[in-house]
Amino acid sequence: MKQKKNIIKKFPIKIKSNGEWFYQNELIQKKALIKLFSSVLVADSKGNFYLETPAEKGKIEVEDAPFIITDFNVKVVNKKQEIMFKTNVDEEIILSKKNPIFYKKNTIPYIVIKKNINAKLERSVYYQLINKFSNKNTKNKLKIKSKGCEFTLK
Repeated sequence: MKQKKNIIKKFPIKIKSNGEWFYQNELIQKKALIKLFSSVLVADSKGNFYLETPAEKGKIEVEDAPFIITDFNVKVVNKKQEIMFKTNVDEEIILSKKNPIFYKKNTIPYIVIKKNINAKLERSVYYQLINKFSNKNTKNKLKIKSKGCEFTLK
């Protein structure tokens, strides 16, 4: 039996650069619905975003990153520091080799969430991160460690 080719539709969903989700230009207010949509969000290497289920796949518009980092906490696990970030959909990501911090336009920090999907650090979270680790500053470069990896904050 031949499988049907997955037809890609265009869904009227947009994620603004501030992390707000819209359906037909109306703000989606139910966080549970946003979480449901985000659980089926995928992206390709060209920067296109889709909501994909076994039944259908639809392209959506994303202005910047689909998620925003809204909080973080630091803990020690097996004598190694871990920095855990929380997104606007309550997903938790540990800063690591698999989920590094990187910069766009040399100033805007992002965390890799999963393949081709990133989260932008909210400005206030970034400043809190800098403030927390500023006493470990060396040669004007702020370095942080998580899961045995070192990252530079700009």
